[in-house]
Amino acid sequence: MLLSLGFLIYRANHNLYVEDAKNSVESVLSLTQDLISHEKQLALSIALMLSQNEKLKEGYLTNNRALLFETLQSEILKTKQYLQIENLEVQLHTKDAKAYVRSWDFDDYGDDLSTFRKGITLLQQTKIPLVAIELGKRLNIKALCPIYVKEEFIGSLEIIISFDEVAQKLNAKKINFVILMDKELLEIGEWMKELEKIDNYVIVSNSCPSKCLNALSAIISTSTLEKGFARGNDVLFGFTPLFDIEAKQVGYIGIWFNESLLKESLLLRASLTPHSPPLHVKTLEPAIQDSLQHEVLIR
Repeated sequence: MLLSLGFLIYRANHNLYVEDAKNSVESVLSLTQDLISHEKQLALSIALMLSQNEKLKEGYLTNNRALLFETLQSEILKTKQYLQIENLEVQLHTKDAKAYVRSWDFDDYGDDLSTFRKGITLLQQTKIPLVAIELGKRLNIKALCPIYVKEEFIGSLEIIISFDEVAQKLNAKKINFVILMDKELLEIGEWMKELEKIDNYVIVSNSCPSKCLNALSAIISTSTLEKGFARGNDVLFGFTPLFDIEAKQVGYIGIWFNESLLKESLLLRASLTPHSPPLHVKTLEPAIQDSLQHEVLIR
């Protein structure tokens, strides 16, 4: 009887521990999504600001790509310093959705983006600023904003932020982060073909060293991702689906941390949640809207 009672107590304690672990993983996943939402808001803020830049408008009106490129370099540098961020790229588009100027490559332009960029197609239809996780040649956060001169639509501006900012904030709290993109999407995301792959997924992260790859390789499977929780070698893993601008699943958000952090689980929310006030925005469905509206679409 004593052995049976001891076993029942052990099982009860074990089940309570696992339940607490699952709750902590869910909390960290929720915080991770909050951080991603914060980066979306940041990208949208920058897009709205730069779309009013007079030098950019001058470059459009005079068809001066050199002036546009120089202005982008200057504005990106100032924005990075002011907001203390490391990863920021800008792309300008013509009014017929072609690549016009890319901040990372002056000589690469002219691609018709409407053939594979849903966000740009939606912006062309609605003329409403929007922000989303979107797949192009890379998978990242993209904020889009129309550019007007005297109420005439002359083009659009795109702010691109990678997931590395989120990874850095989580790593500072001993939490690992990764985006796992469905490998089939490499047909579109051609700039990601050289990234590491595990099972049927591409690791979309610049902060995933060999130790990270080993940890993921030992745990990744379709069933684990669908369950959203796993334990292994004193490490807790959590996964949640990642959706794009069309609410289509493109992969998973993944986090993992040592079980010793469970003691700090009550402090996680207070220490990780971004505190900057959100933009005053309204969420809209992706439908054609009157071009005079000034709402913001967040997906």
